[in-house]
Amino acid sequence: MGPVGAGTSAKLAINLPLLVFWQSFGEAMALVRHLKKDSDWLVQLFAETAGAPSVLKAKGPSVAAALAGDMSVEPAFDIDSMRKDLRLILEEGGVLGITLPVAAQTLSAFDEASEAALGGRDCAYMPAYWAKKADR
Repeated sequence: MGPVGAGTSAKLAINLPLLVFWQSFGEAMALVRHLKKDSDWLVQLFAETAGAPSVLKAKGPSVAAALAGDMSVEPAFDIDSMRKDLRLILEEGGVLGITLPVAAQTLSAFDEASEAALGGRDCAYMPAYWAKKADR
């Protein structure tokens, strides 16, 4: 990648769209929660659209399980680890003099989920957390 630290910069840049996806997908789930559709069906619908990242196809069953209230999904990349990466992304942006408002807002949303005791849960729980907020 280049000099020492370049690989870290690339990793953080690669993770940013993925981290933002989990938050935006949660908001999308909140928007359709009132339709009372089956979680598996909803995830499959989104996975088959042009806007779906490949991670949704891979994590779809875990997301559907989390949306259905299953708390047994084993963490592969937990919410607190995502928060760590978001903080590093914002620090890197600061060093480079770049403002990253989407990353900052995403960190705020992940912080909220962590404060709701989901920090050790898999990223699949971000959509479930936001969808559940729509039920309130």
